[in-house]
Amino acid sequence: MKIFLKVLIASGIGGLWYHMNGASSNTVAFILFIFVLFILLMKPIEYQSPQKREDYMQQLKKKRERRLALEAKQKEEQFRLYKANQEREEKRKKELEHKLKNH
Repeated sequence: MKIFLKVLIASGIGGLWYHMNGASSNTVAFILFIFVLFILLMKPIEYQSPQKREDYMQQLKKKRERRLALEAKQKEEQFRLYKANQEREEKRKKELEHKLKNH
């Protein structure tokens, strides 16, 4: 219903312009209609309370901290797996060298 009223108001303003200035101003009337309709349909900027803004910033900070902690854990796990693989490989090499020395 609100949209219909806004379109009606914009068309009324455009029609009034066309009626007052005659047929030669049909382009201007149409542009005026589009402009007024755009202005009426545009959503205004809403006031955001400082508390909401602070809560949002805290949420962003918590998400970032969680992401960084998860990345650190993943990096630590990768490093631990790398070390375990190195130790296994070294142990395998020593066993192979020991076998070769004994034969």
